[in-house]
Amino acid sequence: MADAKERLIQLLGLAAERRWSPLARELCDLVLYWPSDWHDTMRAPVIALFETALREADGETQTVLAGRMAGHADVPLKLMNALYLAAPGPLRREILMRNELEGAVPEPLPVDRTAVLTAARNRQGDFLGTLARLSAIPRRTLSLVLGDAGGEPLAVLCRGLGLDRASFSAVALLRGAPDLPLAVFDTVAPKAAALLVHDWRKTNADTQPEHVAAAE
Repeated sequence: MADAKERLIQLLGLAAERRWSPLARELCDLVLYWPSDWHDTMRAPVIALFETALREADGETQTVLAGRMAGHADVPLKLMNALYLAAPGPLRREILMRNELEGAVPEPLPVDRTAVLTAARNRQGDFLGTLARLSAIPRRTLSLVLGDAGGEPLAVLCRGLGLDRASFSAVALLRGAPDLPLAVFDTVAPKAAALLVHDWRKTNADTQPEHVAAAE
C-alpha cells in the first residue's frame, strides 16, 4: 500500500500544478488497469479526478486517450463523455448510444431560443461568449462544437439545450456553415444529447484534490 500512497501523492502533485495532460495519461493507465494493491475505495475519487483531467487536457492528449479507451465497455460513461469531442465518428456514435441506454435523464435546463438566434445573427458580437453565458457551457467546449465540420456536436448541443431542428439549421447557416448536413439533427436522440450537454456544463470548479481525499 506504500507504493500506492506514493503514486497517489505524485498524482495529487500533478493536479495541484494543474498539469492536466500528463495527469490524464497517468490516470488512464490506472483506470484501465487497476492495480491489485489499490483498494477499491480509491477507485471513485480517482475516476472523479480523471474526469476533470480529461476535460482540461489538451486536444492531442484527449484524442490519444479516446483511442486507448475505445472498446473498454467497463470505462465509466462520464469519462467517455469527456472525450466525445476528441473521438472519431464511430466512437462518438458509441458514446451517444451508451448515453441513450445507460444514462439517467438529467434535469432539463433549456435556453432562450430567441436569445441564441439573436446572438447568432449579430456578426459583430461575441457569439461564443453569449452562448456560453446562456448555456452555462465553457467557451472552449462551444468552440470545438461549432468548429466541427460534421455537425453532430452542434446537433447534440441544440438537442441538449431544448432547441428544435429549425434552430439548429439557423445557427449553422448564420455562423457560416451552410454545407452542414442538417439531417444529422434527426440522428441524435434527445436523451443522449441532454446527458452530454449536462456533462459539458461541468467546469473545473469540481476539480481538485478533494476528489482523492477519501482515498488517503
